[in-house]
This record gives sequence, C-alpha cells and structure tokens, in this order.
Amino acid sequence: MLLRIITDIHGNLQALEAVLADPPGASADSTLCLGDVVGYGADPARCIQLVRENCRMVVRGNHDAGASGQVSLDRFNWEGATAIRWTKSVLDHGEIKWLSLLPHFFELQEFFLCHSYPADPESWTYVLRRNQALASISAREGQISLIGHTHLPGVWSEDGSYSEIDSGDFSRVRLINVGSVGQPRDRDPRAAYLLIDTEKRTWEHRRVEYSIDAAAARIREESLPEVLWQRLYRGT
Repeated sequence: MLLRIITDIHGNLQALEAVLADPPGASADSTLCLGDVVGYGADPARCIQLVRENCRMVVRGNHDAGASGQVSLDRFNWEGATAIRWTKSVLDHGEIKWLSLLPHFFELQEFFLCHSYPADPESWTYVLRRNQALASISAREGQISLIGHTHLPGVWSEDGSYSEIDSGDFSRVRLINVGSVGQPRDRDPRAAYLLIDTEKRTWEHRRVEYSIDAAAARIREESLPEVLWQRLYRGT
C-alpha cells in the first residue's frame, strides 16, 4: 500500500494543489493529514474542502484547535494569532465544527500519527531535541510515529539520532517528521510531503514547486501580516 502523508498546509491553497497533483503521490492508495489545515494562509475554506475530499483521516493541529476555539490564542505569537482570528472570521459554522471534531491522533497498521509529540499529542510540544525524540519513541514502542508541527522534514533512529536524508527504509527509523506543505522552514521553499510504501517498507520525502507568487498575493489581498507571505520565499 502506498500512503501519502501531508501536514501543515496552513491555508496555502497553491501549495496543497501542487502536492495533490504531484504524480508519485497522486497514485497513492490513501492520503493522511497530520493537521494544521488552516492558519497563516489566505484560503482556509478551500483547503479544508480539499483535505476532506482527499484524506482518509485527519488529525488536529494546534492552529486547527485555535481556529475552533479549543486552544487559547495566548499560546500563539502575534502573527499566528492574527491569522487565526481572521481565519475564524471567514470560515462557516460547519467548517469550524469539522476542525473541532478532529482527533489528536490515530493509528494505522504499525504507524502512530499525530501533529506534534507522540509522547503527549495534546501538549503541542515541538520535537526538536534528542530527549524529545527518545521520549516519543519510548511512548510508542513497536510503532513508527509520523508527525509535523516543526515544518522541518527529517527522521530519528531508535537511538534518538537525527538525519535529514530524504529517503530510506524502516530498518532503524522510528520517528519521521513529514515537513510542511504550506509553510516550509528548512530553507527550501518548495512544498513538502511524505510517501510510504508499506510493502517495500520504504519512505521518501517529496518536494514540489508551486506558485509562491500566487500564495503571497492572496495573503496580501487579505491584509494578513507581511511576514506570512515574505517567509514563503525564504522557506523559513
């Protein structure tokens, strides 16, 4: 089975459309989303629609929780909170309710999927250090965890060592960050997603070009904070 994993779309319609059209992923048997469908970008409703149409399962991200009123906006920086307030103003009741009902995690075969921190999915902790990776691996013993949240694609081995290699097998890998569709922060502005072949037991981080100019123009049209479109070009 070929799985396409997407996360951290953040209302970036142009990036999401490009990822969904990428030929290797377009032939996937299932698409799974690890959250943050909204926030930052200017097309949250259309992104929700495409995710609902294309994804077998979706988990809740912290921006989804913020937009549905389940997390205080005090937990976000000014730009993030401003974008969430705007997002809430343009979504209808049904879209907000859908965000509010998303689960914090789900499991599929040997995989544990959540937005941020497998050791405590509701904490919104960023997995950035070895001790956080080891805690996640220990909490989900025997499983391979798939996460987003940091917008930094990479993998952790069973000993907590980290690598930015873009493909491999599951012989030692226990934790994979998928990277971000709509807000990459690894200095590569291309949209990121993950492909998993469950039969071959392999994974691949994919990168896809998209129209950053169009995504940036939409953010400017809605008068959202300038940094939200400027960093699209830098991938930071």
